[in-house]
Amino acid sequence: MPEKLTKRTVDALKPREAPYEVRDDTLQGLLLRVQPSGQKTFYFDYRLNGRRNRHKLGVNGNVSPDGARTLALAVAGDVAKGIDPQVRRKAERAKVERDRHSTLGTFLSERYAPWARAHLKSAEFQLARIQSDYKDKLNEPLQSFNPFMVEGIRQRWKKDGGKPRSINRDIQRLQSVLSRAVEWGVLERHPLAGLKPLKADKTGRVRFLTAAEETSLRKALSSREDARRKARIRFNSWRVARNKKPLAERPADLVDHIKPLVLLALNTGLRRGELLGLTWGAVNLASKQLTVTAETAKSGHTRRVPLNAEAFETLSAWHKRAGKPGTEAFVFPGEDGERMKRIDTAWESLMKRAGLWIKDKTDPKKGRATFRLHDCRHHFASRLVQAGVDLYTVKELLGHSEITMTERYSHLAPDNLSIAVEKVSR
Repeated sequence: MPEKLTKRTVDALKPREAPYEVRDDTLQGLLLRVQPSGQKTFYFDYRLNGRRNRHKLGVNGNVSPDGARTLALAVAGDVAKGIDPQVRRKAERAKVERDRHSTLGTFLSERYAPWARAHLKSAEFQLARIQSDYKDKLNEPLQSFNPFMVEGIRQRWKKDGGKPRSINRDIQRLQSVLSRAVEWGVLERHPLAGLKPLKADKTGRVRFLTAAEETSLRKALSSREDARRKARIRFNSWRVARNKKPLAERPADLVDHIKPLVLLALNTGLRRGELLGLTWGAVNLASKQLTVTAETAKSGHTRRVPLNAEAFETLSAWHKRAGKPGTEAFVFPGEDGERMKRIDTAWESLMKRAGLWIKDKTDPKKGRATFRLHDCRHHFASRLVQAGVDLYTVKELLGHSEITMTERYSHLAPDNLSIAVEKVSR
């Protein structure tokens, strides 16, 4: 039954087994809801545009009955003007959220970084690049980013020698951050929604081995193994001469992970992370195929890759060499059996041995490889296209999410253009 909500009447209300409400008899719409827990909350009921709504005024104790009445009168005034208090409250909360994460640096550290580490495989790399690329913009409010500002950044990068494809990737990282800000209500709209990427050569960097380079690489793999076997023999001779127990001799083939890893990369096109994350449970030697799981795939989608003769023979020999490990074991484990993290030193040594290395002109001790581990993937794709395999099949084998990523290899297709123009010759 309605009654005037005062401190005395509100304090006298006792909780029941089920929630119940008491409406104020002097101000229409003002009510108190009593929970079984004893909590008492003031609300204001109103009707706007034909719809009934309820606006929370506060919990008794935090808000007094008289205070609730004052708040209710203010809400009633807004409703009379056609203003929905619920919509206003959401707008105010959104503004508070925007203000709290107003700068790029704050949003990155407090919101985006935790999300990235939970959802992106390359989170640390991506975060480091954003922090580096936009270090002079970290104190800028998110709302201040606009196409004009970003165009200035792009032109500066181009002047410093940046390539369009690289610049587009760096801008895309910022766009991704701003997209999350919109999704989470920190921004009302995407400030770079209309920004078009720079025109870039779709082919990009496609480094694959010539026949001579592939021969050199394969010889380097074998000579490296031979060198390691001879080094073990010399070391054992040294140990025996000092009355120490010799170590086990190196096997006749596959002395360590480098040769099988490189051969598998050349014959399957797996990415570095997919190779190092591969477990024996994902390798089916009986059906001659391996599975790249969603957890290790860059695209986040599982795909199956058939094993050609060399890949099958290599994995079979490596499986036997590893003592036929369990399904949970990594195919290329680190020293502790956990996931291997880096092969940089071994790769550098292999590239020098294969003659795929350029010395630094200013410091002969330094230099760079002319062929990267990731280029094994390009080599695999290039061989497929050169053999006449259609791009959609190549796309599925590589695990590309978009055919545009595979089109970079289209120029390698044999005589496609020549065949086309011959069709219109007299």
